[in-house]
Amino acid sequence: MRAVIKTELPASADRVWSLTQRGDTLSYIARGLVSFGGDGLPESFTEGSAVDVRLWFFGVLPAWRHHLAIRSMDHQQRELLSNEQGGLVRVWNHLIRVEPLKAGRCHYTDDLEIKAGLFTPLVWLFAQLFYRYRQWRWRSWLRVAPE
Repeated sequence: MRAVIKTELPASADRVWSLTQRGDTLSYIARGLVSFGGDGLPESFTEGSAVDVRLWFFGVLPAWRHHLAIRSMDHQQRELLSNEQGGLVRVWNHLIRVEPLKAGRCHYTDDLEIKAGLFTPLVWLFAQLFYRYRQWRWRSWLRVAPE
């Protein structure tokens, strides 16, 4: 199943793209619904990098080990593709796209391919909630994120 969630952010495409590549950004925008344990997230994501983390729901409920691999980063197009999996999820391919708009604004898109067998519709519903939450959290991150 595919999920595409879009929003307009009050920041330049260059700033959002730069923040997208940072581990602290992912930690911040996911916090509240999902947190990352184990060795945690890297300081920055680069093409070819991979990490295995323990997922925690709501910061207290342990979930599975999650594998996140950055397959490609196109800095000119501002696109990042990760291949992920863990637990019930066999495929969680995530494309992030940042597109410039008028000065100081951009479109931010999360485009997901999800495969979890019989659980795919439930995982898809979770993705709809999770990515809308993440995009909402982006707005507060843009106010407090260090440059």
